[in-house]
Amino acid sequence: MINQLRADAFRLTRLTGFYLTLLLVIGYSALITKTKSVGGIMADANENVLHHLAHSNWSIIDGIRGLTMSASVLMYVLMGLFVIIIGYEFSQQTYKNTLISGISRFQFILAKYVMLLLTILVNITIYFLTVIVTSLVLNRKLGTSWGHLLQTASITTVTVAFFISIVFSIAILILMLTSSVIISSIFIVIFPLAISMFHVDANWNWLTYVDFFGASNKVAMGTLVPHNLVPTF
Repeated sequence: MINQLRADAFRLTRLTGFYLTLLLVIGYSALITKTKSVGGIMADANENVLHHLAHSNWSIIDGIRGLTMSASVLMYVLMGLFVIIIGYEFSQQTYKNTLISGISRFQFILAKYVMLLLTILVNITIYFLTVIVTSLVLNRKLGTSWGHLLQTASITTVTVAFFISIVFSIAILILMLTSSVIISSIFIVIFPLAISMFHVDANWNWLTYVDFFGASNKVAMGTLVPHNLVPTF
């Protein structure tokens, strides 16, 4: 399995798509920070927080909150990595050539999943580092202490990466069942949109348990403490 991880890392770092994804993540983060605009899928965003972000001079901590609330768009950017790392091999059945070398199907899938998680974490980390660097270049105030700022950035990085990984994990299961990268990719696109629409139009309390980006927004707004995520989900 370690050899598979090394092989995937070697292949990934030599693909244009990997670096293009990084550039898109950096560009998206810098754009939101500079324009002070919040986007993404938000079914139950706090109006007071949105009003503050829309009508105030952003501090760096405001930038981190704004980027967290805009993080749902990242899933569509990172979907390309899903296809590159695991989707193509399963849809084309080329993974069978790797299994001949002695690695089991479980080890192969696990190695691919770990590589996907690491890649997601790297991109999300760069996403939040970019807002800090861009804000410093724009001479913006911290809005808090450095300790609290770095703690907030770390928590939001792990939270956003965690929720994106859940959606991708379900997509991997769909890919394994259908052997179709198209179906699994459609799921990635539709899932957050469907949850958001149903959350607004239907009075289904159970949607709270699958509204992953709604939870990350609450963490960003300070209405959900990270250590309460486990009992919530």
